[in-house]
Amino acid sequence: MDARDEAYDRLTGADPADGTTTREGVLRAKVDALAGDVDTGEPGAHDGAGAPVAEPDGTVDELAPRRRRRSTLLVAAAVAGAVVVGGGGYAVGTATAGEELPASDSLPPITLGGGQGGNEAASGAGLRAATEEMASAGDMAVGGDAATSYDTSMPSWFDGRATFSSDGLSTSRGEATAYAYDATQVATEEGAARAAEALGVEGEPRWEWGSWSVGPQNGTGPNLWLSADSTAYLSYNDPAADPWRCEEISAEELAEQEADPAVTGDQQCAEPTGTVSVKKAVGELRTLMERLGVDPDGYEFEPSTDSEPGSRWVSAYEVVDGRRTGATWSATVSKEGVAWLDGFLATRTELGTYPVISPADAVERLGDPRFGQNLWPVTYSPALETRMMEEPTDSGPTAPPAPPTAGDAVPWPVTDVTITEARLGLAQEHRTDAATLLLPAYELSDADGNVWTVVAVADDALDMTDS
Repeated sequence: MDARDEAYDRLTGADPADGTTTREGVLRAKVDALAGDVDTGEPGAHDGAGAPVAEPDGTVDELAPRRRRRSTLLVAAAVAGAVVVGGGGYAVGTATAGEELPASDSLPPITLGGGQGGNEAASGAGLRAATEEMASAGDMAVGGDAATSYDTSMPSWFDGRATFSSDGLSTSRGEATAYAYDATQVATEEGAARAAEALGVEGEPRWEWGSWSVGPQNGTGPNLWLSADSTAYLSYNDPAADPWRCEEISAEELAEQEADPAVTGDQQCAEPTGTVSVKKAVGELRTLMERLGVDPDGYEFEPSTDSEPGSRWVSAYEVVDGRRTGATWSATVSKEGVAWLDGFLATRTELGTYPVISPADAVERLGDPRFGQNLWPVTYSPALETRMMEEPTDSGPTAPPAPPTAGDAVPWPVTDVTITEARLGLAQEHRTDAATLLLPAYELSDADGNVWTVVAVADDALDMTDS
């Protein structure tokens, strides 16, 4: 499987929701996790990732690990940035040394659903990974209690048992606008041809693995692929702008440069230097969005603060009525231009004004199975997240737990959660066989800072017919 297909499978196979706040280092961790074989520099990390590669003729490719790290990191960065619809988006910074961008004054997006992974994994593949990681570390008992288990110290909603009530929340209903993303005119063969022309990609659209692809896939020129989904997800790559690109050289050039550490086999690999300015990174992304018919004025731009040598990653977050929607564009920009671009071409269309329930009624929905019984928060409180991130310690020999006394009530702990704050915003709702919606939703917080979410559209405006 080539890198593009693997990236596509990971993107479409995982739930992209990621909570509503961002912790420092999360972005890099996500990219490194996707890259898989990136050398972290830690002893024993990713064994083999930094080892030279033996070629069929017996020669050793000393630069293979570096090329693999750079190319895989770009692919992973593109995939992470391509969480274009459904994710909370990564706030990767708004300023660098000597360069400032206006601070964001928009509210963060709301992500429906929760999971045991909390801020790191709302559900789906992320939830499975978080659960497996915690179990392997001894954080969770598998089949019983353990001296290092968190089972008895965590809130009962962690095991799926909780009740919700509100304190001081309004009981007044209201109205709010709902939207949908329309990909019917862009996620097509003609749409792929238009996008290719706008980006300077040569070739005719061809159908491959659920998307329209244009351009060579062997790295000899720019290429793009346009997914036939509800968001018209687009990914573009220009090898000429890749700051870590490797190019074949002639035998004569090889003889002249054989002492050059950047030369291996019959290839010469670039050694990026310097930095890409915030102004250039933002400007390049804005320009390509405009060429594709996307109005960049409806977005907030956030460039990375710790750019790689010779490149900078920049993201653009869609904003509606002062709120981020979770829909995102991102690009890796080098001195030569945009090396990787990811975003969506579906247009946002207004569905009209819908009745919304009151904040107090929204709290009751948290325990309603028709709305998914969102017992796990989408964002954990700082104190709880710190506890969950602590490494378990072996407390030494312990006595096994004693059974309850005969006749006593059966232990069945249930956490009583009191919601003290509500924020009405917009959240994306996804179905594999229907358009992606942008619906009014509530973000509900308790006094500790744990956050739950639920759709806010009133029952009489919801079609609950089983499909």
